[in-house]
Amino acid sequence: MGIRAVDKSVHISISGIGYDPKFLASELAKTARASLAEVQSSGQAPKTYTKYINGRKGAQEESVVFPGPIIYQFEWLTEAVRYSLTYARARSPVRSGRYARAWFAMVNGIHVKDPTSIPPGAEVIITNDVPYARKVEVGAMKMSVPPGIVEDMRQAVQRRFGDTVIAKKTFIRLAGGYRLRKKNRRGETELTYPALVITAKI
Repeated sequence: MGIRAVDKSVHISISGIGYDPKFLASELAKTARASLAEVQSSGQAPKTYTKYINGRKGAQEESVVFPGPIIYQFEWLTEAVRYSLTYARARSPVRSGRYARAWFAMVNGIHVKDPTSIPPGAEVIITNDVPYARKVEVGAMKMSVPPGIVEDMRQAVQRRFGDTVIAKKTFIRLAGGYRLRKKNRRGETELTYPALVITAKI
């Protein structure tokens, strides 16, 4: 099932209830929380989001000053990264488990252990640093699964999150990556690793 970006506004009518600022603020907070729960439970929005109350980042809904606004900015990039890692590991050969365990995400060359720490607007790279990662991708070695894992992951991410993120396959160099000695022993070739680059769609 594909994910579509959510752009929803909720307004409260105040006719007939008088103008009690505290009451109206309370009703606005309850309505905002209920609307958030609704879009999350229906799968229209992820669990990760940034909250702005009257422009104050991370404030509680109950602190809103009527008429607000209360804004929830959903972080689809985080969900796409989680999905990508889960997909890649499930799609990997399982003979030893080494390849499946070697998948990781990084931002600006730094490994990211917690996807929720990824800043909005970041370029996230999903890759695998085992020396034979390229061979697995292009089908240059016998495996228990078909080749093209990164390409399949790219297609799966685009199907599911195509309205919110952009996913591109590439080959990258890694710091401390494996080097292949040439047959004539006159140098080395630095291997490149298949990778998926994910960015939020603006």
